[in-house]
Amino acid sequence: MKTRKKFWIIDLGAVLTKIVVGIIDDSSLVQIQDFRIEKTPEQIWPEANSPKKTKIRGFLRPFLKGYHRKDEVILLINDKEMIVATFTFPMMTIPEVEEAIFWQLQLLTSVNLEHWRIDFVARERTQWLEYLGVDDKNLDVLGVAVERTLLTWYTRIFRKNGCRLKAIVPQLYGFDTLINQDGDQPTLIIDMGKACTRFFYYQGDSLSENHRIDLDADWDGETYLQQISKAVEQIFISPLGCEKAGENGKIYLMGGESLHPGVMAYLTKAMNKEIWPTYYLLDEKEALIFPRQMSKAELCLITPCVCGLIKWAQIYACGGS
Repeated sequence: MKTRKKFWIIDLGAVLTKIVVGIIDDSSLVQIQDFRIEKTPEQIWPEANSPKKTKIRGFLRPFLKGYHRKDEVILLINDKEMIVATFTFPMMTIPEVEEAIFWQLQLLTSVNLEHWRIDFVARERTQWLEYLGVDDKNLDVLGVAVERTLLTWYTRIFRKNGCRLKAIVPQLYGFDTLINQDGDQPTLIIDMGKACTRFFYYQGDSLSENHRIDLDADWDGETYLQQISKAVEQIFISPLGCEKAGENGKIYLMGGESLHPGVMAYLTKAMNKEIWPTYYLLDEKEALIFPRQMSKAELCLITPCVCGLIKWAQIYACGGS
């Protein structure tokens, strides 16, 4: 019997490394065979000033037990230096989108983007202009820029551990797999990490806004949660946000820092709006099989990797490789 190729989706976090291993069958059914959650050594990061750099060579090998050369390894990144922005353009060709994205991202930062890798996802959106009797087609474009030196460093880390990366993908690219593809319900995903909290606001399954709060080492827990609540007010609950979100908008919470006792209750009360764990959305994915019953904490931590695996299955279903 032919052995199926395995897919390794790896989220190399500042504190924890999360890995999901799965296979994708001919009907794009996603079967998770294994998952691992391990502490990330501080010494692996480029800015770490430590004599213990030898850990770089071997720290991933125990996590990659069972890896074969024919398997595909996809790294998810959510680096604090990434530039992420969304735009709406008139219909244009791919080369025109590339040029427009470069200049739009250049306006958002003072860095020289010649040394950055720029990628984007574009989706066609049709708006019916009834008063004109025509439909207007636009492109919703999500652009991401990452320093080339950072991508080289990630590639080097895996190569030193005997593994070749198939792709390095921004973590947020897979989150749209959680959203109901048929609905236009506004959704806010709050990803609470150790170094920063990110906010992803979706109209339907298209990311329309993203924001970030960098964490101050001197903040206490309540100050941190207050800052998150204020950010959500600006994005989602303010008068303009209410008009944008309507009554059916939903808020979901994920990330390791969301697991602390009282976090969900505090934010629910502060926002006066119900909040759900993001992994609740995984229950709606029928083409998804887990290896065993999993704890809420495990589901919370591996949700980005599961989204990445689902996204890869969608790419394969469309004939990608």
